[in-house]
Amino acid sequence: MSVLCCRIPNFLVALACRRQPTWAGRPLALLGPDERLWAVSPEARRYGVQMQMRPQQAQLYCPDLLLRPLALEESQSEQQAFLATVATWELPVEPQEWGVAYVDLHTVAKQAGAVQPLAAELGRRLRSCLGAALQPSLGWDSGKFTARAAAIQTTPGRMRLVDKADEVRFLSPLPVTLLPLPQPHLQQLHWLGIRTLGEFARLPATAVWQRFGAAGKLAQLWAQGRDERPVHSEVQTGPAPVAVAIDPPARLLQPVIDALMATLEPVLGHYTRCLQGVCHLRVTLRFVTGAPRTLDITFVEPASHPGRVRAELVRRIGAVPWPAAVEALQWQVLAVGELVTHQPTLFEAPLSQLVPLETIANGLAGRYGSCFFRGRVVDERHPLAERRSCFETVAPASP
Repeated sequence: MSVLCCRIPNFLVALACRRQPTWAGRPLALLGPDERLWAVSPEARRYGVQMQMRPQQAQLYCPDLLLRPLALEESQSEQQAFLATVATWELPVEPQEWGVAYVDLHTVAKQAGAVQPLAAELGRRLRSCLGAALQPSLGWDSGKFTARAAAIQTTPGRMRLVDKADEVRFLSPLPVTLLPLPQPHLQQLHWLGIRTLGEFARLPATAVWQRFGAAGKLAQLWAQGRDERPVHSEVQTGPAPVAVAIDPPARLLQPVIDALMATLEPVLGHYTRCLQGVCHLRVTLRFVTGAPRTLDITFVEPASHPGRVRAELVRRIGAVPWPAAVEALQWQVLAVGELVTHQPTLFEAPLSQLVPLETIANGLAGRYGSCFFRGRVVDERHPLAERRSCFETVAPASP
């Protein structure tokens, strides 16, 4: 395997700032057609603003947040230009999220010395096509995960090439949050003191499977530099169309959504175990009378969580005029992609460098009083449970 990962950081934000240069450097978020955030600038992330937030929630984190609608058609056009440029070698290209794609180089280059001029040429082509404001970060390795980690670790306009012999040394110090595991799993790893890919890779494989299931087992292989997934030249598709009968026909949204999710959730579970998610879902509603209605539902990021998929189905299907009761429906997954991991903290620094809670509490106590508390055991053998422990302030209020 020889995989080149081409990644333009903050693709949608960079496009918006190219169109409106005055937005550059400001906390910026772009609203998608579902009235949620589809793109967030690095300046906004520092305040805790994240993808898929609602505007009101994002403004609570950052009152100075600049909210603007996403130019969807223009962004899709630029994404196609990006993919067309990456595909000029006529090698297998696998699109991922906005501004990210894998290129399979195993037929033309398998060593760093041969890959370097090819990567440099691709960088020049992309700068010529998209402009200097959208310079790519390039990463190369024998597997997808390490190639993508290399692209993330380098700056725009640069490349990071990782030979097979250097994979473990390169991956070991990187944060474990690069793995697209569910947030509860990442939180458990943090509680266990697992901060880096190297620490996660060295855990007993049986224990990882028992605690984190098939997704954790696969993630550990990636952390060890063992990623055998091929580059798919076409967008990965899901199962064949699935037909669902609604008996009796329903005029209400809830039974229709329940019937759809009952057949879709097992597929979402499979994608979760493979660290993948749905990118494009097509749903066709058939009514007792009238023509059927077809909906193409696109997710800004691959989605495998049933709650997120269900919420989008409720929004889209609920907005369609129903001429009569629904008697059947059909759904099909048209595109699948890798899950994306987001750092759940408000801070950009690694978890080991975060400011201690006592320091934060001391700084806020003078203005807000004793607003942080922690438990303390008073008498662990007391017969009354409420007398065994108490709460004490982390930092006393200033006099």
